[in-house]
Amino acid sequence: MPFSFIEIEEEKSRIIAFVFLSVIVFYFLTVYLILILAESFFIFHPADELRKGLFILPSLDHTLATFIIALIAGVFHWLISTNNLIEKMSLAVGALPFDPKDTYHQSFKNIVDEVSVAIGGRPIEAMVISSTGLNAFSLEDFDHRAIIGVTEGLLARLNRAQIEAVVAHEAGHIVSGDCLSTTVTCSLAEIYEEFLCKLNVGLRGSENRGSVFLFLLFIILSLINFLSRILRYFISRQREYRADAISVRLTRNPLSLAEALKLISRNWRGCGASGEKMESIFIVNPRFDSLDDEEGFIPDIFSTHPPIRRRVGILLDMAHLDEKTLEENLKHFQRVSPVAKPEYKTEDSINKTKKWFIFKEQWLGPYLLEDLKKLQGLRPDNWIRIEGEEQVIPAYEDEELRQGLFGQDAEKKDELCCPHCKTILDEINYEGVPLFKCSYCEGIFVEEYKVSRVFVREDMPFSEDIVRLAEKLIASKDEWRLNDSAAKSSWVIPCPKCKKLMHRQFFVYSYPVEIDRCFFCSGIWFDKQELEILQYFYQYKEKFFDGKGF
Repeated sequence: MPFSFIEIEEEKSRIIAFVFLSVIVFYFLTVYLILILAESFFIFHPADELRKGLFILPSLDHTLATFIIALIAGVFHWLISTNNLIEKMSLAVGALPFDPKDTYHQSFKNIVDEVSVAIGGRPIEAMVISSTGLNAFSLEDFDHRAIIGVTEGLLARLNRAQIEAVVAHEAGHIVSGDCLSTTVTCSLAEIYEEFLCKLNVGLRGSENRGSVFLFLLFIILSLINFLSRILRYFISRQREYRADAISVRLTRNPLSLAEALKLISRNWRGCGASGEKMESIFIVNPRFDSLDDEEGFIPDIFSTHPPIRRRVGILLDMAHLDEKTLEENLKHFQRVSPVAKPEYKTEDSINKTKKWFIFKEQWLGPYLLEDLKKLQGLRPDNWIRIEGEEQVIPAYEDEELRQGLFGQDAEKKDELCCPHCKTILDEINYEGVPLFKCSYCEGIFVEEYKVSRVFVREDMPFSEDIVRLAEKLIASKDEWRLNDSAAKSSWVIPCPKCKKLMHRQFFVYSYPVEIDRCFFCSGIWFDKQELEILQYFYQYKEKFFDGKGF
C-alpha cells in the first residue's frame, strides 16, 4: 500500500531520530569502554589488581560524565556531518553540476526535468560523476534540496529509455522519503570511511614514518567502520524494491530498468574510484559485496542493496517476460547517441555573408572566413578586398580576419590561443563534449575532467589512419618518443588558457601517447590525432592490454 505524505514524513522523522540516538549510543559505548580500561589498568588500582586482570566498572559520577561527553561528541558529529550536506557528499563522490554545453549532459538534464514534472514538479538538480563506470545516485538535505546524479559511463552506454528508468528509480527514493535518511546516514559514517581510506592509501608509501599516526588512523577507521555497520541497520533493502516499483509507475517500462540493472551489474560500477565506500546512496553497490547476493536475516541487516537477480526477476514479472528474453534484448542492444553529428562548432561566429578576395599572384575568391582558414600560405600582409568594395588593404587591417585568422587579439580578449599557430581556437562539440580546436594544426585543448567523457563515448568511427597509427605505436611503445627537437625540454609550449608552460608527458604510462598537461589549470593539449588515438586505445583496451591500462 503506498504511503501518504504524512506517513512518509513520520517514517522519515522516526528513522532520523533513531540514527541520532545510535550516534549518541556509539560515542557513549566507545568512551565508556575507554573509561573501563583506564580505571581498571592504569589509574586507580595497584599492581596486584593489574596482575589479576580485574575489570572495574566506573562509578555513577564517571558514567554520568561519560554520557555528557558522548552527548556533546554526538551533537558535534551530527552538526558537522549535516552541514553543507549536498556539497560534501557531491565532493566525496566526485560529482559536478551538469555541463549545459555538453550534449549528453543536456539530454540527461532533460530527462531529470521530465521526471521532476512526473512526480509533481519537485525541483531536482542534475549532477554527473566524471567516471567511466556505470552507476547513479540521489541525495537530499534538510532544506528539501534534491540531487540526481549519474556517471559518464552510464550516459554513454545506456539508451534513453534505460536512463529514464534509472532517473525515475532515483526520483523514487526522493518521493518515498528514504533519500534524506540515507543521505544523513551516509554523511555520518560512510563519508568519513571514504576519506580515511583515501588518506590511508596515501600514507602507505611513507616507509614506516609516522607509524604511530598510522596506528591511530587504523583505530579511527575501525571505529568509523563499526559505526557505518550499525547505521546500515536503518537502511532497509526494501527501499530499493520500492524505488524500482516507483520507477515502473513513472515510466511504464519495467523492461528498461531490468536492462539497466543488468548492464550496470556486468560493468565496472566504480570500485576503487571516489565514493566507493558511500555505497548506500548508489543504485548498485560500487564494490562487490557477497552479502548483496544473499538473502536472509544477516544480509537484510548489514547489506544496503538486495540481490540484482531478485530485483531483475521482479521487474521481468511486471513485464511478463523471462530471463531469456532479457538476454536476447541485451545481445542485440543498440543505443542511439543524443549527438546528431560527431563534431560540430557549438558557437558559429563566422560571418556567413561577408566574403573576401585575396591577392596571391592574382586575385582569388571570393572566400568566406571559414574558407580562408583552410587556404594554404595566407599571411597577415597579403592584400585583400571585401566583396562589393573597391578598397584594397593588408589582411591584418581587417578586424575580422585579424581576430578570426591570425589571433593577434587573442590574449587581449581572453580568448584561447593555439600554442603552435597563435590563432584563436574554435569552440567545437566533439562527441557531445565542448572543447577547443585549432583550425590550422587541428590540435585540441580540453579540461582534464572532460577527457573521460570522450573516451567512453562511441559516436565517431575511427579512420584507417587512426587505427594504423595506434597499432604502430603499440608495436613500438618501448622505444617510442616524440622525435621533435622541441621536445628535448619537457616544458615546451604555453597553456592556451593560463599561458603558463605545459609539461610534456605520457597521458598514462601504459599508453605510448605523449600530451602536454598544465599543472596550473588542469588543461591538456592534444596535438593532431592524439586524442583520437587515445580514445581508440581506451575503447579497444581488451585488444591491446587484456583489459588493463586505465
